[in-house]
Amino acid sequence: MIPVWFPWMFVGGIVFIALSFIGSKYKDKDYKKIQFLQDFISGAILIAFSGVLVPDMFPKLNIPNLPTFDGEMDLQVGPPRLAGR
Repeated sequence: MIPVWFPWMFVGGIVFIALSFIGSKYKDKDYKKIQFLQDFISGAILIAFSGVLVPDMFPKLNIPNLPTFDGEMDLQVGPPRLAGR
């Protein structure tokens, strides 16, 4: 089962990107492309640490259309069959 705080990692990453972008424009500095990734990872790590330490802080997000696997699944092991045989 996915922890409740896991989807919040994406929200935290996006919030960090937005705050850093606003801060760099406020100081009249250029916002480089690599900073998007750095800020997203920083926000995701902060939320992950918070989620592990204080998991009750995050409300459950209802994300529609996520597949759930309640029953057994068939698992193919080995190379796929060739189409002509």
